[in-house]
Amino acid sequence: MTTIADDLPQQRGIPAPIVRDDFEISIRAYADRDCDDLVARWHETNRVTYRYVAEHQRHTLADARAFFRGKILPSCAVWVAERSEDLVGLIAIDPPWIRQLAVFPEHQRRGVGTALLRRARECSPAEVRLYTFQRNDKARAFYEKHGFHVVALGVSPAPELEPDVEYRWVA
Repeated sequence: MTTIADDLPQQRGIPAPIVRDDFEISIRAYADRDCDDLVARWHETNRVTYRYVAEHQRHTLADARAFFRGKILPSCAVWVAERSEDLVGLIAIDPPWIRQLAVFPEHQRRGVGTALLRRARECSPAEVRLYTFQRNDKARAFYEKHGFHVVALGVSPAPELEPDVEYRWVA
């Protein structure tokens, strides 16, 4: 007699599929009400992700707020990723450049970065360009998986002075 359990893939040695969150990711324009929580999460994500960059470790939350308000908001369109009304990531675009892309650590590998890249391609349909650190293997693999190609290797400007890589995606 065959039972339902006998028909389950994992019972036959086939790995179970990866289950994604049931909640849809929405991308919306940044609003002033987002600033405090968004910048705090972005700052925290940068500190965790770039442990090898001394400059990122020195930045305080006040520094991050000043940079976000003084440099990012005046020059970029900022989009926020939400899942179930929780902030889960952001992208700052100065077409064709992605100036910032962050997916908060507990939401990584759940489609948030892909949704944010889709928004970048909508904002800049012919090409998208960006820099990331050469040591950021996870980001590099993510961008290459999404069709980005290395344009150049270099070093980021002071005060970071970290080896970086320029990427480009062309439609």
